[in-house]
Amino acid sequence: MPVRVEVAAGRQFCALTLGNDADRPVTVQVRGFAWTRDDMGSDRLDPVDAPVVNPAIMTISGGGSRLVRCSLPREASDGQSEQQWRLIVDELPLPLSEVAPGTVQTLLRLSVPVFRTSANAKPQLGWSIQTLPDKAQILRITNSGTRRAQVIRVMLHLANGRDVPLDRSFYLLAKGAMVLPVPPGIAAQISSVTAQTDLGSLAVASGSGTDSKLALLQSSER
Repeated sequence: MPVRVEVAAGRQFCALTLGNDADRPVTVQVRGFAWTRDDMGSDRLDPVDAPVVNPAIMTISGGGSRLVRCSLPREASDGQSEQQWRLIVDELPLPLSEVAPGTVQTLLRLSVPVFRTSANAKPQLGWSIQTLPDKAQILRITNSGTRRAQVIRVMLHLANGRDVPLDRSFYLLAKGAMVLPVPPGIAAQISSVTAQTDLGSLAVASGSGTDSKLALLQSSER
């Protein structure tokens, strides 16, 4: 099972292989959704403009695998902004006739991101501190670029030289945002922010507590 599916700009089709490590057959359903996030970073899955999956329901033999093919929606009008979807793979329950009385079935769900990306697409990240109605403060990270960044860790660099890690891994989608809680009492002390991502280290050149742009310091192929 891939961690994610990457599709080059201009391509419409993708495929992935589902494997079954169990010693018995499993039946799964695969559904495609358009994937966005709201202003607070919560996922939104929409069956409209979603990938068409074939086969949508399949049985995988014990120790076996099956190939799943996907047809993606039409490319974005500008041809530059990355598009993203989610494939949700649900294990279906066994028929009651095959389950011992009183047995609780534990079913697996997998969520696989699919990205279609232009070769020239790049993230452009910024940050700001915001205060919620309950006085708690959050770090809001935005991506005004045309490609997502897979953030592995965010590091807050304080004016007194102390570094405060925010250990949370997430995708920061193109034109999207994510919010992270900030420990009490340090928001005003933040002088810069560093994000470790799949593209390398992204750091703020200068921070004032308002929106500040992140620049790519180094990159590596993965």
